[in-house]
Amino acid sequence: MELKIVTPERIVVEESVEAVYCKTTDGMIGILPHHVPLVTPLDVGVMSYVKGSQKLPLAVMGGLLSTDGKSVTVLSDAAELSTEIDVIRAQQAKARAEAELHRHTDRVEMAHAQQALARALVRLSLSEHSKAAHR
Repeated sequence: MELKIVTPERIVVEESVEAVYCKTTDGMIGILPHHVPLVTPLDVGVMSYVKGSQKLPLAVMGGLLSTDGKSVTVLSDAAELSTEIDVIRAQQAKARAEAELHRHTDRVEMAHAQQALARALVRLSLSEHSKAAHR
């Protein structure tokens, strides 16, 4: 099955894979070859794919996934491989988002801060997962 993960800046992944696992807005989903056709919105989260004997994770900041059972395409505003995560920057973004959450009562500003916090937490989670895998 072919996997392609695309952001406005680049193609993040373009590989043949055995399986794809991701967080949709309705929950976790796994896609294997010959999956029924599907288009679904993605939530901010860690996505992974299986290539050979490896399960490879990456951070996906929402987007849209489509599959026809032969290929899986993900369109996202941002996606990062574990090797691309800047931990210090993610920790700073987390601190800023938490401060914003405590500062604002406006619903729109709170929603923006919650999304920023979710993105930072996904990056940090992926970074920790990557460190644990290399121990």
